Amino acid sequence: MHPPAVKQITTLFEREESERRPPYGRALDLGCGRGYWSVELARRGWSVCGVELVSKAVDAARAYAREANADVRIVQGDVTALRDAGVGNDFELVWDFGTVHGLKRAQRQAVGREVSAVASDNAAILMLAWTPGRRGPLPRGMSRQEIEEVFAGWEITDEWPFDATGLPRPLRNVNPRIYRLRRI
Repeated sequence: MHPPAVKQITTLFEREESERRPPYGRALDLGCGRGYWSVELARRGWSVCGVELVSKAVDAARAYAREANADVRIVQGDVTALRDAGVGNDFELVWDFGTVHGLKRAQRQAVGREVSAVASDNAAILMLAWTPGRRGPLPRGMSRQEIEEVFAGWEITDEWPFDATGLPRPLRNVNPRIYRLRRI
């Protein structure tokens, strides 16, 4: 992970934590991959569940959490079926580091319903999304309007450009944004 991105995300997590007292509550890492952010959230005092579909990534995330001595629960499951995956509920923070923006419309709608079902009443969502566009093998991205449609019952409270300094050129040209949502 590139230092500007890590610093920016760390600042976002600090902002969420400033409104709470440790332990901070339950956090859900959507599409956690190899578990980097799941472990980081656990180190910061969150009770973390990472959900990932790809079995190799699940194995890597579990190994990474063990090596880091981090108390992280990694669930192999589909972000469009969180309840079926058994992730639990009452999550106060939902973190999406670029998973939802790569899904098809129906899958996104399912994620919106599932997140709403497992999140607490005072939850926040932090998500990274690229501006929509055709980019070959890269995810299409997601507009602010599409995010608002997917997460009905939530409102975008903040939006920031994501610092892509140091990332490969194709990833610098997607106009990445970070969105913060709260329940209405």
